[in-house]
Amino acid sequence: MYATLSTTPSVVTKPTQHRIVGRLTLALHCVVACVALSLAFILFDNTLFAWHPAFMSIGYVVFMTEGLIAAIHFRQIDGHERVKAIWSHALLQLRAVICVVIGFGVIYRNKILLGKPHFVSLHAKVGLATLILSILMPLWGLVSFRRMGIIQRFPEIWQPRIKAAHRQLGFITWLLALVTIELALPHPAVKKGWLTLAWQAGIGLVAVLLSILSAKAVAGPKHFSGPEDALCKTV
Repeated sequence: MYATLSTTPSVVTKPTQHRIVGRLTLALHCVVACVALSLAFILFDNTLFAWHPAFMSIGYVVFMTEGLIAAIHFRQIDGHERVKAIWSHALLQLRAVICVVIGFGVIYRNKILLGKPHFVSLHAKVGLATLILSILMPLWGLVSFRRMGIIQRFPEIWQPRIKAAHRQLGFITWLLALVTIELALPHPAVKKGWLTLAWQAGIGLVAVLLSILSAKAVAGPKHFSGPEDALCKTV
């Protein structure tokens, strides 16, 4: 899956890098599942409001995180396998968007029923910005995917930048989603004592693990004379 690395002492060998990436990925899967599922089930009390944290945690913590993990891994492969991996990433992100849109609709409807104003708290404002970006990023991804035939309409010099911007803004969107969740957890409606602290720590751990995974998994191309740029021209 990964190209051969340089033999200089400062560069991690291929088997070592592969092992580190594998362990980080497994750790992420476990933390994501524990945090998201516990949030969804423990906070669910069969009220309309309870569907909001359920859909948001599944959408952002599960599907969007898994989508980013998939995106990190497919940057090291090419050809048909890369195309399949990109579609897998796209489907995960689509599921994330569906979940968060439903979650947004639930809380919007709940506010109307309770006669409360919309977008007043910091959590609500950051959440709205995150929702907008969450909808825009998959559309940007379609533009970036050469198989769709859209990115070729742009000057060739712009194309790697369009792809890079999609990756960077997608990561920022995901970080904003985690910040939005962190802002929500201390709210009296969802606060659960020590569990709240555990959830906050878990969300923070997800952010740290994915950041490390991204750094470890994509460190190779810098030593490979830039094959990622070549990949950008083919997929």
